[in-house]
Amino acid sequence: MPRTSKPLPLSTTQARQIWLHAQRLTDRAPFGEGAEAVSAAVAHLGYVQIDTINVIERCHHHILFSRIPTYRRADLRQAQSIDKTVFEYWTHALSYVPANDFRFFLPAMREHRREGHKWFAAVKP
Repeated sequence: MPRTSKPLPLSTTQARQIWLHAQRLTDRAPFGEGAEAVSAAVAHLGYVQIDTINVIERCHHHILFSRIPTYRRADLRQAQSIDKTVFEYWTHALSYVPANDFRFFLPAMREHRREGHKWFAAVKP
């Protein structure tokens, strides 16, 4: 039997609190510290976009620092290069992705290897 649900009215304040909580921005250090915290944050968020825009620091470092107050760049480097719990790949943009999700990207990786990058098809030598 299909279940119909009525929209739940929310105030702007309630919606903001739900969003902040879902992003883990309501707790001081929800993921702990160090490289393990980086891995946990990336896994919770699904990916962290690598962004070259910087005023104070590159944007992906801001995303991690806002959830890991003791975050240092070396934590991301360790998670990626030593612990190998995150990897760089193209989601909708270049991103850090949980290594546990690697299997979901294999079909696209294989297609790219087999067919090349479709964006370059229109480029003439």
